Amino acid sequence: MTRPVKTAIVVGAGIVGLTTACRLAEEGYAVTVIERDSGPGNGTSKGNAGQLLFDRIGAMGSASFLRGLPAALMDRSQGIRVHGLAYPSRWNWTRRFLRECTQEAWQKNTEGLLALAHLSRDAMQDFRSRHQMEIDWRRPGKLVTYATGKGLEAAARSANFQGQFGGRHEVLSYDECVSHEPALGQTERPIAGAVYLPDAEVGDCHKCCQELAGILQDKLGGAIRFKTPVTGLERDGSRVTGLRCGADVIRGDVFVLATGRATSGLLRSSFADIKPIVSILGISLTYPLGDAPPNLSVTDTSGRFVMVRLGDRLRVTGYAIFSDKLQARPADVQALQDKAQQLMPRAGAFDVAPDIWIGARPQTPDDLPMIGQAGAKNLFVNAGHGSLGWTLAFGSAEKLLRTMKTRAQTN
Repeated sequence: MTRPVKTAIVVGAGIVGLTTACRLAEEGYAVTVIERDSGPGNGTSKGNAGQLLFDRIGAMGSASFLRGLPAALMDRSQGIRVHGLAYPSRWNWTRRFLRECTQEAWQKNTEGLLALAHLSRDAMQDFRSRHQMEIDWRRPGKLVTYATGKGLEAAARSANFQGQFGGRHEVLSYDECVSHEPALGQTERPIAGAVYLPDAEVGDCHKCCQELAGILQDKLGGAIRFKTPVTGLERDGSRVTGLRCGADVIRGDVFVLATGRATSGLLRSSFADIKPIVSILGISLTYPLGDAPPNLSVTDTSGRFVMVRLGDRLRVTGYAIFSDKLQARPADVQALQDKAQQLMPRAGAFDVAPDIWIGARPQTPDDLPMIGQAGAKNLFVNAGHGSLGWTLAFGSAEKLLRTMKTRAQTN
């Protein structure tokens, strides 16, 4: 006698939700994804920086972050705006975040992120070996530039700590930076040197979401219901029995919440491992390539922005704004373009109006996403990846799947 197929309902068709859905489908679940938008990856996943940094990521909360806040507040060109944390609704997040701004906490949280990133790198490679995807993927390497020698020395110390867990890096002078990336030869930005990451990858997260949606529906037998906002959960004792979507109720055997910032509103506050999530807005501008586009991914740390070539486009990404309002001021867009032109004047067709994206990165206080059981036997969460959703998505899906298998054996 064959066992009945279990149904899995995944809420959210961003990169985290879709990687989770595809892995569940590969494991034999009948999967339905519920998404409030009209297409896959149209929210935070749509216009992110495109970086895949599996060996050199770090938690945002750190002593250096706190030390840099006064300068950032005085210099709006850096794009960090923390005034939104003054609202009482964010005090709990802020209090917990400040506890993470020590060297010991940064090292602990960074080690956790790197472990998940390494799992994600392997899981992404495995998935791509099974399924063909066109996502503008490359492994060009990356430069992280610093305006001062002091900043470069501090960055080298952080890179050495991260290097204990794998990966390669080199500390380069300005001339060596230009040798690695000739597009920097005409820069007007201050560069004392850079940390070079030869193994850094890039890829288009939005294209990956579209590919995953097609794989789920066309190859793995799953379904996606777009334009279907979830308003709540129905429970019976220790189990979730359905999702309320307006007048409709969607039933299933297991439920996964992968809805970023909105996840906290669907979870019970009594869930022991729940973390507050706030939105940190980012802005990206996408241009046609210029006549001297970069090969490497480049981060300018003094201006806090990233430039990446994705296929035949140039992506410029910046800003960290604590706000829930998905809107960009024209002055912010212009400032980001100005910095990009200063760094690499011929990298993009800057005379063409860019495609503008504003995304709400779902940030937990310690930078570690919530992945696991979520207050009911058949309810799970995979959310809170901040600016690292693209890097961590495949590993997060794998980690959640392992948790679900363990829970199934004990329940």
